[in-house]
Amino acid sequence: MSTKSGNKKKKIKEKVENKYIYQTKTIINQKEFKKFQKFYLNKFKNSFIPKLIIVLLALAAITINFFRGNFDIVFLIIIFIIAYVIVFTLTINIQINKMYKSNRRINVLEETITFYDDYLESKSSHNYCRVEYKDIYRVCETKNNFYIFISDNQAFILIKKNIEDVASFKSFIKDEKKVNYKVYR
Repeated sequence: MSTKSGNKKKKIKEKVENKYIYQTKTIINQKEFKKFQKFYLNKFKNSFIPKLIIVLLALAAITINFFRGNFDIVFLIIIFIIAYVIVFTLTINIQINKMYKSNRRINVLEETITFYDDYLESKSSHNYCRVEYKDIYRVCETKNNFYIFISDNQAFILIKKNIEDVASFKSFIKDEKKVNYKVYR
């Protein structure tokens, strides 16, 4: 009899110790997947320096040709820049849509992320993952989401509107857990 009551007390103690601090659900649909991929590509994979060089070269070419009176070349450079931006944007969107549709495991995937004192857990119909806070690569905050990266290219998506107290969560993950935290707007 004492063994059963001892086991019962142990289970109750484990439940109290494992009480979560925050819990959120994210449905990873095509819109959220695209938002994450664009964030990832724009903030980490495309560096600022090549973009700056291209802009400066285009401005220099436009300025030089404008003062030389070569307005047809200025016009062609501007048309080329506009076409490049449109083609680049369309190509990125097509690639992201293709990536999403090719992986049926993430199509409209519902993921529950639970935060405890020392770790977080992610559960879905396809996956279970437990990550200690010390192993988090970085946390990024955008206007609508948090991205908790567990590697350079893999992250949990947390939608702010699904978090009960965003300011408290932000304080919890940023200050108490001492993670690499950055805000992007």
